[in-house]
Amino acid sequence: MKKILLILGLVAFVSFGTQEVQAEAAQSAGDQEKIIYDIEQGGTQSFTVVTSAGEEIVIEVEEIPSMLRAVKNGNYKISAATPGQWKAEYQITISGNKITKAYSPSIVAYTGSFTSAKLTVDNTKQATYYLKRKVSLITTSINLRAKLLTNNISISY
Repeated sequence: MKKILLILGLVAFVSFGTQEVQAEAAQSAGDQEKIIYDIEQGGTQSFTVVTSAGEEIVIEVEEIPSMLRAVKNGNYKISAATPGQWKAEYQITISGNKITKAYSPSIVAYTGSFTSAKLTVDNTKQATYYLKRKVSLITTSINLRAKLLTNNISISY
């Protein structure tokens, strides 16, 4: 009996494979550039954008499969990277159309260093990973923000 349940569990887990799609960046609003993740489409959505400073950033939002969840509720991994320079990621939990938790922050500096990093749930609709990166004598701020909209997650950087 335990073997049958194990096999059924593995089959169910494998059937929740991720779907990868390419999406486009949204127009920048104000000084912050952003992309939009479509919750209804789900899966893994990748974005490659060029910032106003000419820096290429790869942003990926991945829906983390769960067997017990309603549509829109679930866990999502937010990641951003500038190839060869840095990578940052964290996860959020959405429940009842609210961001209830931000966790598992991770940063890697391939060049320069990060002088500070703070992950917070700013309010029920927004979580931000506040980063300060130093290369030589120049320090820049990176605010990797996930904002919950109707059927979408807006990622600004």
